[in-house]
Amino acid sequence: MRHPAHTYRQESVQGASPLGLVVMLYDGAITALLRAIAAIEAHDIEAKCRHLNRALAIILQLEGTLNFEQGGEIAQYLEGFYAYSRAKITKANVENSAEFLGPLIEYFTSLRDAWKEGEQRLTIQESQAQDSCTGIQA
Repeated sequence: MRHPAHTYRQESVQGASPLGLVVMLYDGAITALLRAIAAIEAHDIEAKCRHLNRALAIILQLEGTLNFEQGGEIAQYLEGFYAYSRAKITKANVENSAEFLGPLIEYFTSLRDAWKEGEQRLTIQESQAQDSCTGIQA
């Protein structure tokens, strides 16, 4: 039998928009970094490595979705940010220090909020476009 949380997560991913998937990836990275900090503070090396590796895997997934033709300068900025993030995560792992992760969480949270706002605006625009096609007025 499948775990209910796993089923819920899978259904959430399947029903998400492309921007919604990016927001979910950012949420996953933030969660992994927060858990890595807790593991470092608890002196749990195994958990620290597991959570930092999860954050790195998510960052690689985000990098793989960059579209430099359509994204232009923003895609280039994000590529640099992801490289910077990987370097800081590696440094935190090697030095067993959470000090590099706090600022990363702040950056990821700011970017996540921007992606979320973009998703909300797109949803509103799509809704308005659909309403104008059907003649419905709000």
